[in-house]
Amino acid sequence: MRLVVSGIPIEVQKKNIKNMHLQVKPPDGHVVISAPSSMDDKALEVYARTNLGWVKKQIERFQEQPRSAKRQYVSGETMYIWGKQYFLTFISDAQKNSFEIVGNKVYLHMREESSVRQRESYVREQHRIMLKGEIERLLPKWEQITGLCCESWQTKYMTTCWGTCNTDKKRLWFNLQLIQKPVECLEYVILHELIHLRERTHNEVFTAYMDLYMQNWREIRKQLNDSMLDYYDAQDERPLQKLIDQRRYEEIKNAVSSHLGGEVKQKKAMLSDIEIQDVVHIEQPEEGYICFDIIVSCLMEYSAPKSDKTSVQERWLRVHCQVLLGIELSGFQIVWVTECEQMEEAGNKKFSGELVPVISRSSFEDEATGFLEKYYPKALKEAVPVPIRQIAENMGLTIIEKELFSDGSDVFGILFLEDGNIQDKNRNIAIRNAKRGMMFIDSRHYHAFGNVNDMIAHECFHWYRHQPYHLLMKMLGVRGDISVIRCGVNLDDRYTEEWKTVDWMEWQANGIVSYLLMPAKTTTRKIEEMLREYHIDSDDAGSGHQMEELISELASFYGVSKQTAKSRMRELGFHCVDDVPG
Repeated sequence: MRLVVSGIPIEVQKKNIKNMHLQVKPPDGHVVISAPSSMDDKALEVYARTNLGWVKKQIERFQEQPRSAKRQYVSGETMYIWGKQYFLTFISDAQKNSFEIVGNKVYLHMREESSVRQRESYVREQHRIMLKGEIERLLPKWEQITGLCCESWQTKYMTTCWGTCNTDKKRLWFNLQLIQKPVECLEYVILHELIHLRERTHNEVFTAYMDLYMQNWREIRKQLNDSMLDYYDAQDERPLQKLIDQRRYEEIKNAVSSHLGGEVKQKKAMLSDIEIQDVVHIEQPEEGYICFDIIVSCLMEYSAPKSDKTSVQERWLRVHCQVLLGIELSGFQIVWVTECEQMEEAGNKKFSGELVPVISRSSFEDEATGFLEKYYPKALKEAVPVPIRQIAENMGLTIIEKELFSDGSDVFGILFLEDGNIQDKNRNIAIRNAKRGMMFIDSRHYHAFGNVNDMIAHECFHWYRHQPYHLLMKMLGVRGDISVIRCGVNLDDRYTEEWKTVDWMEWQANGIVSYLLMPAKTTTRKIEEMLREYHIDSDDAGSGHQMEELISELASFYGVSKQTAKSRMRELGFHCVDDVPG
């Protein structure tokens, strides 16, 4: 639910809580009200208007916080390292990446076609190396001065704080942006976080220790807080997290309350509120359901013995869940609850927050093996053509070959995830009354994509791996053409930083086709056998005519295009195809 009060959008989250909570959240100053489920909308609006003055001041504070412009990592841009200004010079270098400081200049060597995201990632890693070097030098110094020692520390790119401390595990985190500030700012943050190991809150005791060890810490803190933070792109919470917050908040809160129940009794503590912060470790251990961990922050109120005073402590928990895949979050189960760290990384995710599988090019072989083990294991043992049409039928898919659109569209295939119609660019019905599982293939695009088997394999992989994304979008009530997957011929991979989720799914399906139709081990044996028959050395191209004949025969045997067969040979290490034209 969303309110707009005096032009300010306010997100409303209704939960099973007793009191309302109003927050203006960093780093962009968006406004959130957590309210009891029974609270009516008019009361919420009155509450928001009553606090409007405070809200505007907080938003203004975030908006006035200085942030640098978004970098493009091109020559002429400025860059700060340890508080000193440098001028960036970008040098095109296809051989190796390098980052070099000479005088007041930073020389960045990378490929000319490298994207902004690739350049940023590389520069941040160089910053991390420099920052870690200084922390390794300065942290022992301040540990010796204070007598306080951490168990471990790490760097992390953060948008709202310079450092953080997990007092229970004695772990410190330092913002990667500290590399841009004078070294004394890093020393201040190190001391600040170390003292938190002794005193959790910023009370008089904490201040006294800061005064004892660093008399000018207030001036350094002001310098640091007045410094410019990096450009920030506001990101909405991920869809799965939003859905769980909307539909399963009560069950999660009950599980957390039960987990903390013993502590509540012993320490006279009260769980005042919980907030879902993230969803991590998303995996699909078996077909039909997914597992994930929900990271939850809890506010615990502790009463002091023989006193009316209370203290508030933030606790972080990991809630492990599983849920059936379907149009609702059915079969939702909370398996266990345990303590975790505030800044803990997601780590080894198998799905994104939008339930799209995380698949790299290096894992295509494993993906294809999993597919074939399920639908045609014979191809993993013998060099045989993969009967992709029969596999599609066994998956419950119906193949229809027809001209899809008459408007020159570059869509070569459409896969229906639910019953429906498809319109062309002129809003005319191009496909009417299609059923779930129907696969429409446009034969006019065979020459561009490969051949019909390549296209069918493409759609089969979508059905096999990408349904969870569309189910999630439907559960969220996302409008638009989410009942189908449209597959296009032209996917430009030079600008991946601009890709949407559907583009990454297309990239995965495009890339996996040759791995599905020509599995590695058995195809390698087949190619070696054919090379012997043609008397061609695997490291020598031999005659171009012979190799072209071999490629044609291989393509015909597996039912793929010549280009697919040639590319697959190269992937499998048969460089004898390198000199074959086309």
